[in-house]
Amino acid sequence: MRALERELRELNPSVKLLAVLAGVLHAALLSSAAVLLAHLLTAAALVALGRVRVRRVFALGALATLAGYTWVNFALFVANLGLAPGEALARVLLLDARIAAIILYSAFFAGTTDPAALASSLSLQLKVPYVYAFMSFVTLRSAPIVLGDLENMVAFRRVKGYASWRRPHRYLLSLSMPLLYLSVRRAALLAIAMESRGFGKLPHRTYVRPTKVRKRDWAFAGLYGAAIALATAASLFR
Repeated sequence: MRALERELRELNPSVKLLAVLAGVLHAALLSSAAVLLAHLLTAAALVALGRVRVRRVFALGALATLAGYTWVNFALFVANLGLAPGEALARVLLLDARIAAIILYSAFFAGTTDPAALASSLSLQLKVPYVYAFMSFVTLRSAPIVLGDLENMVAFRRVKGYASWRRPHRYLLSLSMPLLYLSVRRAALLAIAMESRGFGKLPHRTYVRPTKVRKRDWAFAGLYGAAIALATAASLFR
């Protein structure tokens, strides 16, 4: 399991990105139960094999989203479209499976991809200008930093004893403004550092650890493509 986890984490980020995008597009275009079940199982297997660590707040947010999406769409299907409860529930479950697969695919990609390797791969393999490829690095690298700032502020307020949800709008506003200030300040310092080093001045740049498409990337792409093809065939010839 450890070896498989290491192989998944060392896959070329561009190969993973293209595979995930292909899976999301395939799940969005085809609404067959076999296809959606295949994507759901595949995404869950990738998350499990990659040993992706999902924070509790993200897991609760995903579950709350699915729960709210389920009952709202069920009510709309029954009240507005006049569907029978059984048929409405079946359609809602298919929609839930699609959303859950997309969430799991996203968790797999974000949890097993190194931001620096992603930026290098986008520039070297997909020929994206390195100035724009660097944006992916900043996005993936900044997300956990902002989350850490939020956790520190919440913990500090709990220690001080004034973390209260009696007025939710004021409490959320008191958290969002410091987060916005820290993010803007960090972005300004990053922009100054990049400009002082002449980032983007030259058309090309070198890389400390250049990425390549290796045999394991082709094997992963082939296995994933075969799984999608089998699911498509099962939905068409059932």
